[in-house]
Amino acid sequence: MTSDSTLKQKRENTYQGVVERFSFEAVTLVGNTSNENVLRNIIVYLPQSYADSPQREYPIVYLLHGMDSNPEAWFAPSANNPGIEQTMNRLVGAGEMGEMIIVAVDGTSSILGSWYLNSPISGNFFDYLTQEVIDITENRYRAIKGKRAICGHSMGGFGALNTIMMRPDLYQACAALSPGGMMMRDHGYQEHADFFRHQFDLFAKGEECEWFIHAYLTILRVIAPDSDNPPTYITRNINEAMLALEQFNLSATARDRAQFLNSQRKETLPIYTEIGTDEGESVGEPILENFKAMIATFTALGVPVSSHIFEGGHIDKVGEQTVRGLRFIDSKFN
Repeated sequence: MTSDSTLKQKRENTYQGVVERFSFEAVTLVGNTSNENVLRNIIVYLPQSYADSPQREYPIVYLLHGMDSNPEAWFAPSANNPGIEQTMNRLVGAGEMGEMIIVAVDGTSSILGSWYLNSPISGNFFDYLTQEVIDITENRYRAIKGKRAICGHSMGGFGALNTIMMRPDLYQACAALSPGGMMMRDHGYQEHADFFRHQFDLFAKGEECEWFIHAYLTILRVIAPDSDNPPTYITRNINEAMLALEQFNLSATARDRAQFLNSQRKETLPIYTEIGTDEGESVGEPILENFKAMIATFTALGVPVSSHIFEGGHIDKVGEQTVRGLRFIDSKFN
C-alpha cells in the first residue's frame, strides 16, 4: 500500500506548470523624456491544468521585481531562491496551494528601476502596471474576475503596497516583501541636502555615485521633475527636492488614502507585509524601525495590514519570503 506521504512526494515531483513569455509596446510609456524602452517583457507561469481545461479560469498574481533586476530574476534559481516556477510546482503539487497564474511584470528603467510610478520624465509606469499590463495579460489568459493580487519585493514591495492603496478596486490581495526601506516613513531629508547635492552632481557628470541615488532620482522624477535639467531631470533647487522627499512615502500615502481605504470593505482588501531583522539603515535610521513605524501608522489609521518580522536581511531569504507572500494571497482566494 502506498503511503500518503509517498503520494504527496510523487505529486510534487510530477506537477509541472508552463512558462510563457511575451512582449508588447506600452502606450503609457511612449514619448517619455528619458527615452525609457517602451517594449516591455512579461513572463507568465501557467498551471499544469491550464491547457487541458479550456473553460477553467484561475486566480492571477502580478509579481513586481526590485531595483537593478528584471522579470527573469523571479524565475532564476539561486542559492536562497529556487525560483517561482519550482516554488509553484512544489507547493501546488503537494496540495499546499491552489493553482494560479503568475505574471512577472517588467519594471526596468535606465536608472535601475521605475518604482512603478507615473512620471512626466520616465513615463507612466503606474498606468502601465494598472491598466495595460492587466488588460493585455487578462485578454491573453483566463483569469477569474475578483481574484487578482499584487506581490513584490524591495522596489516591487513598495510598488505593490503603493498600488493597492491607490487602486484597491483592482486587487483583492497584496503581499509587500521588504518594501523599499527609505520609502516607508517620513525622514528629515533637508538636513542631508549637501550629501544629496554632491551625489546628484556626480551622477550628472557621469561619475560613480551611491547605488541608492538612482532610486531617489527615479522618485524625484515623479515628485520634483524638471525636463529642462538633463541628465538628472529633477529640480535644480535642492531644498525643493528634499522637501518633496519628506512628503512622499508609504506612510504619507496611507494618511492621504486612509479615509477612502476605510470606506472599502476591509475583508476584500487583505494586505501583508514583512521585513528582515538585518536590513541595515536608510537616511541614518534602522530600516527595521522604519518598518515598525510604518505599521504603527497603518494601524492608527485603521488600514488593514498583517505584518511579519523574520530573521534575515534584504535579499538572503527572498525564496522564503515569496512563499509566505503567495501563501497569504492563496489563503485569501480559497
